[in-house]
Amino acid sequence: MARPKNSQMKEKILVSVEKLITTKGVNDFSLQDVSDDMHISKGTLYYHYKSKDQIIVDIIKKHISELETDYEEWLNRHKEDKITKERFLDVVFYKGVKLFNRAKLHLYIINECLRDTGVLKEKYNSLWKSWQVMLNDGVKQVFPDVEDPEAFSYMLMLIIDGLTVREVLEDETDLDSRLVALLKKVY
Repeated sequence: MARPKNSQMKEKILVSVEKLITTKGVNDFSLQDVSDDMHISKGTLYYHYKSKDQIIVDIIKKHISELETDYEEWLNRHKEDKITKERFLDVVFYKGVKLFNRAKLHLYIINECLRDTGVLKEKYNSLWKSWQVMLNDGVKQVFPDVEDPEAFSYMLMLIIDGLTVREVLEDETDLDSRLVALLKKVY
């Protein structure tokens, strides 16, 4: 079944905005930039999104949803396998930091959430927690001896955020494999 045209246009708008965010930053792109980039009228853009904040909320949803979907599909494909701790951590860090080449976008979204006092921050935190819950399920499967899987998955999320910062700063230090080895030994 084909997606409705409104959904297709919204997806195109989000792709345009993601491109603008990674080139200009969240604060420096305007709705006029979006309509210019897409060669559509501002009226068409306003038909789909009444404000820049609405677009950012949908980008946050899309970003976290893609991450969750990819992670969940990987975990389901390997449910019957004996996933090693090292492989699990490699995949979690790869999907959380490097997949979709979204590190810069992720930081821009976090930056916008830090400036916001309401909807954006609330939505991002809600989606971040939902991804942590999903990650927690994987932790329980792969690390059955971890005393507090929720705290462990939370720690992994914080590490992902930190590695994302290092990725955007183009830090060439290859600590990922050493970090995985350390976590594997500790847990």
